[in-house]
Amino acid sequence: MPNMTHPHKKRTRISDLPAELLEVILTKLPFVDNIRSSAVCSSWNSATTQVPLCAQTPWLMLPSDQEDDFTTRRFFNLAENKVYKMKNVFERFGDDVWCVGSSHGWLVILDDEANPHLFNPFSRVQIQLPLFTDELANVNNLRKSFITKAILLADPSRSNDFVVVMIYDYDFASRLAFYKQGDKTWTKLVGANQDYCDIICHDNQLYALADNRSVEVWEFQSSSPTKIMSIEPSMQLKDVEKFPRNNNISTTKFYLVKTSNDDVLFIERFIGKFL
Repeated sequence: MPNMTHPHKKRTRISDLPAELLEVILTKLPFVDNIRSSAVCSSWNSATTQVPLCAQTPWLMLPSDQEDDFTTRRFFNLAENKVYKMKNVFERFGDDVWCVGSSHGWLVILDDEANPHLFNPFSRVQIQLPLFTDELANVNNLRKSFITKAILLADPSRSNDFVVVMIYDYDFASRLAFYKQGDKTWTKLVGANQDYCDIICHDNQLYALADNRSVEVWEFQSSSPTKIMSIEPSMQLKDVEKFPRNNNISTTKFYLVKTSNDDVLFIERFIGKFL
């Protein structure tokens, strides 16, 4: 009687999934599932750092919901309408950490000595940024009012050529400075306006909102940053002044935002006189 037993078949492990197929899958996953995938095995972990993430709904970083808990941070995922809690996120940076911006899942923070860092709260990877110059020596002013905002023009997890840009206040003006990976110092952006309200990253370029409501577009691909466009406001300032106000409005602030459809919008915020 013939032998009906089947020859032993080699079992396929999940880590043997072809890299090309794995990368296609990972680019379709939401951020949380991407993190979970990185814990499957070493090959999957490596792949998650190489593939671009799909478009993500931003997460909001919130303080702890316990009054005396200063070590916990909450992250609100708008897409899931769910809050994730993380303990001891900033423990290595001291007791008084100040966040001045975020991009691509990374935070730009100042530790309790006002030294700047890039920090990914999920992978816990830290990148030391250059210290500030002597003209920025006052730590309290530096932390509370000197740096208005900082952004990243690329994800350091996936690019060896990332740029950090910040708005800083000096000599009664809000100016721009940048750091390119490998630089030893921050560099003032030459040819920029003297006053800026906001900055965002769009299509790997810097969009900077000037105090006259114009928008400058800068690219950092060449050896020196280049201003490639200046968009004048479609609404004149005198028209903005016609918007209804009342005696409870104390001041206004201006922002650039990028929508989920990749539109760039200008927002005017009215701040009231109340405690």
